[in-house]
Amino acid sequence: MFIVALLILWRVFKLNFDFGLVLSIATLFAGISWSIGYYLNLANLLDESRSYFWILLVILCVRSFGYEPYQIPSSSMEPGLQIGDFVLVNKYEFGLKLPGTYISINQGKKPRKSDVAVFYAPHTFCDIKPQYARPDLASLSPRESQLFLSRFLSLQKNRCTKLGTKYVKRVMGIPGDKVVIKGHEIWINEEKLEQNIILEDESQNLYQETIGNRIHTIRTLAKSGYDEYKWQIPEGKYLALGDNRDNSLDSRAWGYFSEEHLVGKAEYIWLHWGSFSEI
Repeated sequence: MFIVALLILWRVFKLNFDFGLVLSIATLFAGISWSIGYYLNLANLLDESRSYFWILLVILCVRSFGYEPYQIPSSSMEPGLQIGDFVLVNKYEFGLKLPGTYISINQGKKPRKSDVAVFYAPHTFCDIKPQYARPDLASLSPRESQLFLSRFLSLQKNRCTKLGTKYVKRVMGIPGDKVVIKGHEIWINEEKLEQNIILEDESQNLYQETIGNRIHTIRTLAKSGYDEYKWQIPEGKYLALGDNRDNSLDSRAWGYFSEEHLVGKAEYIWLHWGSFSEI
């Protein structure tokens, strides 16, 4: 009964559904079935729905208010996060939301620079305008503005859904920050980030990048183009980059992600070639 309901919902949302919303509906359905079984004295329905209700409720609570599993879908966060890795996303770090919605329940911490965040990217919603992703669009030069509009709309046309899509990236700028990228070099509030090379070969370079007292590893191609980007990050917006800098669809292409679209903080890799480690 419940498996059929989940399959129907999956089909309705064309394989792009918020599993938290599905769990909420399934839990509600189980609760209603339990009530019907109780009041109509239907023993089989009562026993079955009661068992499903408590199982689904526990899963819903853990997933919505504790930790949510998330599978890495691309190579954009390599070398730290590999395709297929499963990470645990801390849902309460940045504030809890009602399951299946963007309605905040409590005020959590603000994302810090270098945090690995899971969020819904703006271009993955069909009803979001480019100006939402770049409120500072008017401050860009005509060429930069047109380039961003063209890129954003093209991405949105090919990738948007009604429910949006979750991305995982590293937070590189918070509200009020001025961020400048020249090639692979980054300045935050006019301070250049320290990037110490740890591997250099014919195909790639690996660097240890330092933001404050936090260190992470990034990858670049040995031979890549030179691009410049400048951002003055507005309130409620965040700048995100992939650690695999030359193979990442991130803020350079689709702008800022919004605080309201935060899902949580990726904290642990719980399935990575049999290991369990902290990100």
